[in-house]
Amino acid sequence: MKTIRTGMMTLAALAVLGTNIVSATSEPVKELSVNVNGSAITQAAIFDKGQQTVLVPLRPVAESLGFKVSWNDNLKAAEVQKGAISSYAKAGEDRYPYAKMYKTLGAEPRVLNGSTYVPVAFVDEILQAEVNVTDSAVTVVDEEAEKAPVRTGTISTINKSEKGNISIALDGYETGIILHISEETKITDAAGKVLKPEDLKLGMEVEATHHKYMAMSMPPQTGALTIMVKKSLESAEVMGTAGKVASIAPDQQGTYKMVVEGHGLTTTSPEKVALIINDKTVIVSAKDNKALKPEELKADMNVIAFYGPKLTRSLPPIGVAEKIVVE
Repeated sequence: MKTIRTGMMTLAALAVLGTNIVSATSEPVKELSVNVNGSAITQAAIFDKGQQTVLVPLRPVAESLGFKVSWNDNLKAAEVQKGAISSYAKAGEDRYPYAKMYKTLGAEPRVLNGSTYVPVAFVDEILQAEVNVTDSAVTVVDEEAEKAPVRTGTISTINKSEKGNISIALDGYETGIILHISEETKITDAAGKVLKPEDLKLGMEVEATHHKYMAMSMPPQTGALTIMVKKSLESAEVMGTAGKVASIAPDQQGTYKMVVEGHGLTTTSPEKVALIINDKTVIVSAKDNKALKPEELKADMNVIAFYGPKLTRSLPPIGVAEKIVVE
């Protein structure tokens, strides 16, 4: 959790300063100006004397940070959503959804003059922005775009929910990450050409930036800010099998033959497959994307193997490996 910085005047001192805005208890409170990413917000923040904290107007602040804000009439709450971050603020409840659980922030939202106001801690901990509070102003800076974590890896899974939302997994279970794609996610190829989520394919090497906030699942998951496709596989229809190396050995042609047994990554991918590894096969480590040699592959290694749809009808079917990711 980040620390909300305060200026020369403490929040307790703010309580003794009055202004003309009417609070939920009709008591005069201190007004503070609000600035988000260098732009002033028309609505002022206020000091809530009863809760001893500063409240900011939710809609203008959240929208300035790129969030969608809507009113849920059933919950009687203001909802916010951007990428993988989804939450709401309900007047009178110190209970905020966050990463599939609920957080308490030590203060409740208020509805003042028809607008929902939230504690500055909501901006910090839920909206994930830097907050600075002084005696007269609240400054909010979304530093995520500049400091967003960067992840390079191979697309190992593509999932589409019933609602049509798409997410991708990079690399394996132990070292991977799940990235949720939203309308705000910018997807391009290495030349800068804009792509659609449907253009993403298994086995692609991508460089992605994502939110600093991550759900603590296994593997962790978060929202993708940008995805750049660095390399694609040759096959238009890529298949894949993830599991353990059952056996691997060089053959008489100077190539290697590897048997992988686990689960198929597509509906047509076999659970067990024998793959020829030749000089065109790309082999990388999931931990650091470092290139590996065929002789470094060993039995019982966890791998994700990608190959084209041309397979023999033998048991197991035999194909040619285009890419192998070693966990």
